[in-house]
Amino acid sequence: MALNVGPDFKQRWLNVPDAVRQTFIDDLGRICEALQPDSDIQRWLEADQKQQQLSFQRIEAAYAARKAQLIEEARIRRQQALERSLQEKRAAQQAYAEQLQQDELRRFAEQAQTLALIRQTVERDTLTYTSRYHKNPEGSPFNFAKGLAVSDHQMLSELESVRIRLELEAESQIEQAVAAFRAKLQAAAQEEIDYILKNSGFSSEIPENKT
Repeated sequence: MALNVGPDFKQRWLNVPDAVRQTFIDDLGRICEALQPDSDIQRWLEADQKQQQLSFQRIEAAYAARKAQLIEEARIRRQQALERSLQEKRAAQQAYAEQLQQDELRRFAEQAQTLALIRQTVERDTLTYTSRYHKNPEGSPFNFAKGLAVSDHQMLSELESVRIRLELEAESQIEQAVAAFRAKLQAAAQEEIDYILKNSGFSSEIPENKT
């Protein structure tokens, strides 16, 4: 006679705690003793009742221990996952901080280069401006009282002359800029017309009137 133990018995049996499997084996051993011809069934029943209580206690204790073990393993897995997540986050933050530092160093180098160029420009302009002035010849000290004796009318006249000269220079520069801009526009328009004529098949020559 075949014993129906249900599907996947081997897998279920291996997943059972060792103490539970041993309890089942002990129970089967007692059942085999009851099947012996010389066994005392009454005494066996009394002993089996006590053994069943012990078996239930061992099974409950085994499953409680397995449950605690599974909970601890799950806690360890969560802890490990949290630690990995923290490590990845720290690594990302470290990489971001290093990138910020590199960007800051690059900007600092660019600013230093810009300041150096500005310094060179200022020094060059200073030399250019100072080269326009010369030291007064020795032996002929400048008479400040005489040199500064300028009337208000002369000062206003000089200022007016300077203003007019600056306005004329500005107008001249504006006219030159406008003329250059018009020339560029005319050249661009002519270039566009030539391109259209070249790619459209039309001829730029004016046909003669035939009578």
